[in-house]
Amino acid sequence: MSSQVTNVVGTWKIVDYSQHPECFGCQIEIKHEKEDENMYRLRACVINDLNCTLQHNSTTNQWQMCSFRTTEMGGSPEDMKKEDVISNLMRDIQKMEVQGEQQLIIQTNNGEQVRLDRLQ
Repeated sequence: MSSQVTNVVGTWKIVDYSQHPECFGCQIEIKHEKEDENMYRLRACVINDLNCTLQHNSTTNQWQMCSFRTTEMGGSPEDMKKEDVISNLMRDIQKMEVQGEQQLIIQTNNGEQVRLDRLQ
């Protein structure tokens, strides 16, 4: 397993998401699945708890969503819109790359790019 992939593990905060500035500051936690070295679990919380399992293909360096779960609480229209954006981001991850240990760049299937800073 490449160390570049292992480096994605941690807690990250969105600092640059030009299409959705309302999501600045949202946090995404990435954990490694112990049972399968190619599986990762992402968690974010806006109103609801958003959980996503991603599989990494080390040959193509592409990511693919395997499952997505969320709790079902409602909130303000603004918060629900932000939660939709974060949900879609998690579902559409195509590539994740750590730069200089402290920044994570996420690229989505629909061409969006998001920059996150490491919190821990």
